[in-house]
Amino acid sequence: MRIIEVRPSKKFKGAWVSFEAPGVEPAFATSRPKEDATSYATNRFGGSAGEVHVYCDDGVTVERKIVIDGRGQYPQVTGD
Repeated sequence: MRIIEVRPSKKFKGAWVSFEAPGVEPAFATSRPKEDATSYATNRFGGSAGEVHVYCDDGVTVERKIVIDGRGQYPQVTGD
């Protein structure tokens, strides 16, 4: 299963990244960086299944998981 992590950037203060794999982690330093990174991540699946793990501001705890079912539906599940 493919998983994309949305977490605070370690390189850029105030930015959030959508981490897919080393070298594939665009950073968002907009007025809504967490929301923009999450939106980017959910759109990366293009019809395939997977999950987006959105972390808290501490970068350690998963705040919520977004399950992508591969049919264009994005039900959200809070916590584990």
